[in-house]
Amino acid sequence: MCSSVQRDYSAYEVQVEAEGRRRGLGQSVLSVLEKLASATRMRCVRLTALTHNPSASAFFRACGYSLDETSPSKEEAAHYEILSKATDSQQDGATPEDKCPLSDGMRAVHVANAQ
Repeated sequence: MCSSVQRDYSAYEVQVEAEGRRRGLGQSVLSVLEKLASATRMRCVRLTALTHNPSASAFFRACGYSLDETSPSKEEAAHYEILSKATDSQQDGATPEDKCPLSDGMRAVHVANAQ
């Protein structure tokens, strides 16, 4: 599980439309987000999956995401769940004090073309 971070660099509403699914685009988007998070020394990537879309939840879990400690309990009858995945910077033992400004991290990101 990942805990909250000191800086909040968030992307909101990143979605793959139905006609673009099952072509590797979702995996590419997650890969870019994960590389960006790691390069900027964020501890995790956290996302929300709607519970009425079990295929999305299955996709995220297949990509290595698991239920986050901040996810509402089933007893709360939430229509969503929060999933997260630790970044390489967290797995390498980085501490919150090791965080760098977004601009420095952005210079370190190189995303290869998935094609």
